[in-house]
Amino acid sequence: MKSHNLHVSDDFVEIETRTLDDRQRLCVGDCLEGFKRVRIFQNGNGELFLRPVVEIPASEAWLFKNKKALQSVQKGLKDASQGKISKFV
Repeated sequence: MKSHNLHVSDDFVEIETRTLDDRQRLCVGDCLEGFKRVRIFQNGNGELFLRPVVEIPASEAWLFKNKKALQSVQKGLKDASQGKISKFV
């Protein structure tokens, strides 16, 4: 597995204290509602940072690598949400 360094400058607040079960599992409850996967980072003090991630199919990854195409799609979605659409026959 690749190792990435993470430099966090955001402020964190404690939201709750949880206990690990007998198998060293931790239930995070609704803290990560809507996410199925997280990246886990650990610093030299043993502190953990969980970053929710969303995966996309490899066949769609090109869009996020092509800034011009992504901007075009985002503009189209914005226009559609504002009712700026046309019918082509």
